[in-house]
Order: sequence, then C-alpha cells, then structure tokens
Amino acid sequence: MNPKRSSPPLELSPYREEILSPERVRLRRDQFRHLRLLVDSEREFADVRVAAAYPISQRANFVGFLGERGREVALIRDPERLDPESRLLLEEELARVYFTPCITRIYRVEETFGASRWEVETDRGFTIFELADREQIRTLADGRILIQDVEGTRFEIPDPGALDPASQAVLDSET
Repeated sequence: MNPKRSSPPLELSPYREEILSPERVRLRRDQFRHLRLLVDSEREFADVRVAAAYPISQRANFVGFLGERGREVALIRDPERLDPESRLLLEEELARVYFTPCITRIYRVEETFGASRWEVETDRGFTIFELADREQIRTLADGRILIQDVEGTRFEIPDPGALDPASQAVLDSET
C-alpha cells in the first residue's frame, strides 16, 4: 500500500501583499520564450503570466503577475513607467493574453437549445463562434460591447452604432 503523497507547499511570494512600483520590476524572456519577473534585482519568478487587475473598461493601470497554479506573485501599479524593454515585453504579453478581435459585421445568429451560433466579420476576418447564453454579452459603461465565446475568446464591438443597420438589428435582438 502506497502512502498518500502530498505536494510540497507552494512558496508564497513576499510581494503578494504590496503593490510594487515599476522601478522595482524587470521583465525578460528565457531561452524557451517564457516570461520571467525580477523584483528588486534579487528575486526572480519563472514562467509568469500577466493579468490586467482592474476593470476591462479602463486601461491596465495595475497588472498582476501569476506564478505556479495561477497564484499572484506580484502586482504593479502604472506599468507605463516600466523600463522600455520590460514595457515592450508586457505589452506583447497583454496583447497575446487579451487578444480581442473587433466585430465589424454580424451576418447571422442562430439559437438552438439556449445556445447561439454567431457568424461575423471581424478585423481579423470571418469567423463563427458559439455562446452558451446571453450573459456572455456585456455592455460596458463607455458603450463598447464585449462578447466571450464558449472557448474563452473575447470579441469586441467598439461602437455598436457604427455597425450597418442589419448588424445592429441582429445585435439588438441578442442584447
């Protein structure tokens, strides 16, 4: 009989409880192109993921860095003040993580058993995606519409009023 093995406890970051200034942080990529976070030139976190920490409706004024098992290891304020190399790496990573095609035309939405299948044109080309329910469509305070499909991909309609009348009619029937 094998004794039950337990994982060693995860090391908690000493930076989790404070908001770091950008001057304390450096980003780099390792030989595998994984993002690495260096804090105070003394502590490095390997293979971190980035997450905008505050509302989608605002620019990323705070950015979190997630380590093993999605645990936050650091939070920085005002990432625009990072050194140029770190800022470029952060912008690349945020663009990858928050890839959001803009919907420019809605051809058709078909509903089946509460789910809907959308056929749309985006700034990246034609695509089809599915929504489990209408709760995946969010109108933000500034009027933009965000839609998250069943696979987690986000789509944006920056200005619903700029859509052609047929697309607006389809959108109105879904929101």
